[in-house]
Amino acid sequence: MVDQSSGQVRRVVELAWEEADRLGHRYLGPEHLLLGLLREDEIGAAGLLHARGVDLAAARAAMGRLAAHGVVPRPRPSDAELLGSLGIDLAAIRRDTARTFGGRAVGWAIREATRARRGGVGRVPRTPLRDPPVPATTALQLAGEQARTLGAGEVGPELLLLGVVMDVQARRPRCMSNRWMRRLHASVGLPEGYRGAAGRLLEVLGVDPAELRQAIVAGLRGVTA
Repeated sequence: MVDQSSGQVRRVVELAWEEADRLGHRYLGPEHLLLGLLREDEIGAAGLLHARGVDLAAARAAMGRLAAHGVVPRPRPSDAELLGSLGIDLAAIRRDTARTFGGRAVGWAIREATRARRGGVGRVPRTPLRDPPVPATTALQLAGEQARTLGAGEVGPELLLLGVVMDVQARRPRCMSNRWMRRLHASVGLPEGYRGAAGRLLEVLGVDPAELRQAIVAGLRGVTA
């Protein structure tokens, strides 16, 4: 069973957030996970991408082209930067609110503001006090499922790459295109119909997701055999 992600994967996710920040993106998508994997040159997942002619510089340049074509957002200021331009210190508000009402109360207030209600009445997609959306969650979940299937003890970088590729090929459930989700994506500048941009990124880089998936699975089966 998979108890947790490996330390390497946690590091990759941290690097993915850094890449999202570098691009001025206010969300974490599977495309950022690919950049995070490429930041860790010594791991096997990066080697699989390098073998197909992909390096970090090329991937960053390709992300710029995707932004120019509206596939991913152009650079946008963060919530803290937007509020800071108005003289509002978001970090101080977080601290003062938690100190006055407690962390649980803050969490409850955010939940009440953003939770699903019948008919969607009064629902908002997110608030500045809530962390940015993470569309990359599906890729992480798929990586965990594959780890269990292969009998791995934890999710490593190669399994994470497999999760990203499987996410590219997966059909999206209807709940992923409801009105609330569209509003959530719009709140961070994502284009309508966004389903993750890892597939487009691999396409621009000349990588066939199906072939890459076969190579990853073959390697993983060799390790776990």
